[in-house]
Amino acid sequence: MPKEVLFGIDIHTDGDVYFSMSNMEWFNKLFTGAQDGVSVDLVLKEQYVCNATLPIAHSVSKGVVLPPVYLAALKKNMEQLTEGHFSVKVGQVPKNLLNKEMEGNLIIIKNGVVCHYTNFVDIPRSSWALLPMGMYTDTLLNVEPDNEADTTSNPRFYSKKLQFIIPFSKNKAVYDTKDIKPLYDSLELKDYSIKSIHIRAYSSIEGAEQANSLLQQQRAKSIVKALQQFQTREIKTTITAGENWIEFYNDIAQSPYKDLADFDKATIKSKLLDKALLDQLEPYLKDHRKAIITIYLNKKTGLERTKADSLVMQFKKAIEKKQVAKASIIQDAIFDRVADGKLPEAYINQLEIPHEAIFSDLKNNQITYKLLLNITYEEEALEELKEIETLSPANGKIKYNICALTFRMWQYDPGFAQPDSFLLYINELPKTGIDSSLVKRMLINYHIIMCGIYMSQYKYDAKDEAVKYIYLTYVDMQLSDEDILAMAKFLCYYSHMKLSELLLEKRIHQLDVNEDLLFYYLNLKLFDPAQFSLESVQKAVQNAISINSKRYCRFFNAMDKGGASFQLLEYNILRNIYCDNCKPSN
Repeated sequence: MPKEVLFGIDIHTDGDVYFSMSNMEWFNKLFTGAQDGVSVDLVLKEQYVCNATLPIAHSVSKGVVLPPVYLAALKKNMEQLTEGHFSVKVGQVPKNLLNKEMEGNLIIIKNGVVCHYTNFVDIPRSSWALLPMGMYTDTLLNVEPDNEADTTSNPRFYSKKLQFIIPFSKNKAVYDTKDIKPLYDSLELKDYSIKSIHIRAYSSIEGAEQANSLLQQQRAKSIVKALQQFQTREIKTTITAGENWIEFYNDIAQSPYKDLADFDKATIKSKLLDKALLDQLEPYLKDHRKAIITIYLNKKTGLERTKADSLVMQFKKAIEKKQVAKASIIQDAIFDRVADGKLPEAYINQLEIPHEAIFSDLKNNQITYKLLLNITYEEEALEELKEIETLSPANGKIKYNICALTFRMWQYDPGFAQPDSFLLYINELPKTGIDSSLVKRMLINYHIIMCGIYMSQYKYDAKDEAVKYIYLTYVDMQLSDEDILAMAKFLCYYSHMKLSELLLEKRIHQLDVNEDLLFYYLNLKLFDPAQFSLESVQKAVQNAISINSKRYCRFFNAMDKGGASFQLLEYNILRNIYCDNCKPSN
C-alpha cells in the first residue's frame, strides 16, 4: 500500500466508533472476501498511569475488543467524505466505558483471521500551510503568526521584526530604563513603534523551579516596563519562563562535571544544594540566565497623538491636493488604531478614494486593510484588486496582492485558478519591481498547491516530482522558523516525514526556536519512540519542557483530547520522561 494511503479509527463523543480510509481503490484491494473485515480494540488511558502494570505489548486485545464488521456490512454502510475518502461505523463504545479517555486500535481480518493490528500516533497532517506571503500596502505587511497552543490571541500586524538576547546577572530582578537605553539605541528603534513583545526568559537550573519561574517573570516584566518608557503606546506582551536545561546539558558535557548529565533533574538539583559544587559550576551557569526577546514593530507615522476625526479631515484634504504620500501615512495611522481596537471599523470606510490611477496605491492599501481586519471577504477583495489593476497595470504591489489572494482561494478550491496561466502571471512579477525572493516563495506555494491537485488525482509520481522541486528550491532560501514549520508540515502531509525531520532538526536545540516548530519535531519523532534514547532528541525534549511543559505532557493525552497517543507510554524511555516531568495526579 502506498505511504500516501491512510486509515484510522475515530471515536465520536456519542460513543460511535468509525473506521476511515483515504483511498477506495486500496480498500477494494485489501478487503476482497466475505470473511474480510475490521474490528477495534478500545484501550483506556487509565491503563497507562505511572503506577500501573502496562498492557502486554503487541497483544491483540489490550482493552475491550468490539465485534468484527465484515465486508458486506462495511460496503453497505460506508459514507464518502471526499473523493475516494470514506468512513463507516463499526461499533459502539460499551456504556460502562463512556466518558473515559480512550483510543481505538485497528484490527484487520482476512479470511476470518487477524492479520494486522495497529495503534496510531497522531500528528496534525491537515494543518499544513502555504509559506507566509504577507500583503503589500506601502511596505510588505505581515501578521504575527498564531501560536498553535494559544487560539485566543488576536492577530497583530507588523512591518519589522527583531530578536535579541539580554543576559541576567545573578539574583538581579529589575532592569532600569538606563540599562535598556543603549540596547534601544543600538536597534535604531527611534523611527519605529513597538507593537508587541514576546519574551522567553530563562533561569539557570539551581534552586526551586517555582522560585526560578517567579524570578524570570519579574525580570521579563521589568524589561517591558523599561522599554515602555520610550513610547506612550501600550506594548502588548507575552512572557514564558523556564529553566535553561538545554544549555546546561550542552555545557556540562564538555566539562569536568559531565557525569552530572547521567542523573535525573531532581537528583541534579539536590546535588547543587552543595554550595562548593555550585560555586564550581557558576562559570557555566552564569551564561544560562537570559531572556530571548522578539519585538514586532511598525514605522512611526508622527500622527500617534492626532485625534481620529482630525485624521479623517486631513486625509480628505490630502486627496483634494493629490498628496498621495501624505494620505498614505494618515491611512496607515487609522488602520493601526482600528487594528488595535482603539477605533471602530467605520473609520476605514470614511476614507473615500477617487477611482483614478494616481490613487491606485491608496485603493490597494484600503482593500488590503479591510481584508486584514475582516471587513471584507477574500473573493470580494480579489475582484476589487483586479479592477484597480486596470487603472495601474504595471503596479507590482497590486499584482503581488492579486497573487497572494489567488493562492488563498486556490488552496481550498483546486478549480479556482488555471495553473499554466497563473504560473505565467507569477513569473512576470519581477518585471514590476517585486523582489525575486518573494517570487521564489510564491513559486514554492504554486507547487505546494499542485501537489494537492496531483494527490487528489492519485498521481503520486507527479506529486513526488513537485515535492522534489520544492525541496531543492527552499534549501537555498533564508527561511524563518515559521517558514521552516510550514515546509515541514507540507512534507509530512505528503508522507515525506524524514525530509520533514531533517529540515526541523537544525533549529531544535536553540533557545530562540519557535515553539510550534520544536513541538512538531518531537511529534514526528514519536512515530519512532526508540529515537528518544538519542542524546540529541533528549536535549530537544528538555528544551520543549523548559519552554512549555504542559504542552509536552499533552502529547500523551488521547488523540481526541489533542494528544499524539497515550499508548506511547508503553515505551520505557517516554514513560520515564513523562512520569518525571508531568507529575500526573495518579
